[in-house]
Order: sequence, then C-alpha cells, then structure tokens
Amino acid sequence: MRYIKVLLLAVVFFLALVFFFQNQGALSQSMVLTLNLFFIPAMSSIALPFYFLVIAAFACGALMTLGFLVWDKVSLTARLMKQKWQISSLERELDKTKKKLGADTARAQFLSKNGKTDAATPAAAPVAAAEESLVPDPDKN
Repeated sequence: MRYIKVLLLAVVFFLALVFFFQNQGALSQSMVLTLNLFFIPAMSSIALPFYFLVIAAFACGALMTLGFLVWDKVSLTARLMKQKWQISSLERELDKTKKKLGADTARAQFLSKNGKTDAATPAAAPVAAAEESLVPDPDKN
C-alpha cells in the first residue's frame, strides 16, 4: 500500500510540473491583490506573479492540514493515556479486592476447620461493607 501511495504522489507531482511548464506564460502574469473594506482605506499588494499565489495557497492549505492532523494526533494520544491510567487504576482495585477476598476465604476455611462458626457469614460481610462504602444511603443522616 505504501508503494502505491508513493507512486500516486510521484504521478501527481509530475503532472503538476507539466502543468506549470506548459502554462508558464499565463502563470507568469503579474497580479496586484487589493483589499477594499468599508471602513478601512483600500490596501494593495505589490505585483506578484500568479504562480506565486498558487504555490502560496497550496502551502497554506498544506500547513493547515498538517496542523489539523497534529491536533488530532495529540488529542487521541491524550485520550489513550487517560484510558490507560483508568485501566491501571481499575486493575489495582481488582487486585486489592482479590487479596481481600482471598484473606476472607482463608479465614472462613480456618474457622470451619476448627469448628467455629460466626453468626454472619464471612463472605457476606465484605460485600455489605463494599456496598456501604461505594453507595451512600441518602436515608441515613
């Protein structure tokens, strides 16, 4: 695909060169640009060849396109970094929860081996505590 893009770019460049060489007479004519606004006195540029204006317009368009592409790349990179940070935060939270659940499970197994039982099941206590810490009850005040 890259070779096709390079080939097409070379063809377009070649055609642009042919256009400029075949139309040198018309493109070499001098032009004076005039800006005439209502409240400002008329302003005029120096005499410029037409090909200069064509090349300047192309360069301005290329710079604007480059600016938009850079802006898009920067914003996508920022979004990617934000999502990676969010993923790592959620992974840390998951690891903490797994460790806590593993410790509670080990405690429950130890107590069941010794014949001791709690009034509340050990697995239900962390779930209730997690729900209370995540979602505040608006009725409790």
